[in-house]
Amino acid sequence: MRLTKKDVSVLALGALGGATAVIDTEDAAIAAHEIDRDAFGWKKYPERIDLDTVRTTLRHEGEAKNPRIEGSIQNGWHLTPHGVAWVGANQGLLGDVNITVAPTSAAAQRWRAETRGSGAAVNRVRTSEAFRLWTQGREFTPREAGGVFRIDEYTPAKDRTRKAAQLQELTRGDKDIEAFMKDAIPAALELRAPAGRQDKENQ
Repeated sequence: MRLTKKDVSVLALGALGGATAVIDTEDAAIAAHEIDRDAFGWKKYPERIDLDTVRTTLRHEGEAKNPRIEGSIQNGWHLTPHGVAWVGANQGLLGDVNITVAPTSAAAQRWRAETRGSGAAVNRVRTSEAFRLWTQGREFTPREAGGVFRIDEYTPAKDRTRKAAQLQELTRGDKDIEAFMKDAIPAALELRAPAGRQDKENQ
């Protein structure tokens, strides 16, 4: 499989922890260049990073119909649930590439402080009302699903997918929770803000 520039940018974010943190654009650029110098280096001086190419690639992937990343050049980028799943299925494509850059964003540090590891995340899911109902084969509401991800009607759309992807990544490897996520994430994202709030977000 030949990696596209978009594929490389997604893998770079995944390698930097973009499933559980917001990654600075410049950090993503360094990692993408380490994966594919030809694609993200200057033509005459491939050892130099072509930051404009990285920015354009990230922006185009974020604008895709079913994007694997979300964010902005100024605020940084993170994987969506689709991106988390894609990186998990294609991790082997990185081969022996060694990513030396470490994410430096304050958002990454805040998230690690809040979650305190995957154990707390797993416990949060297992003690939720939505998970209890799911294990009993019963339906749960979008509001109950949102509670798992700390999403409510007032959570901005850009934060919803980020929170869903973060929790999905932290609980990866727990088979029943992974199965639960396939039902819980779409339900949580269905939460609707009050009419006035929706109009304001769409402006």
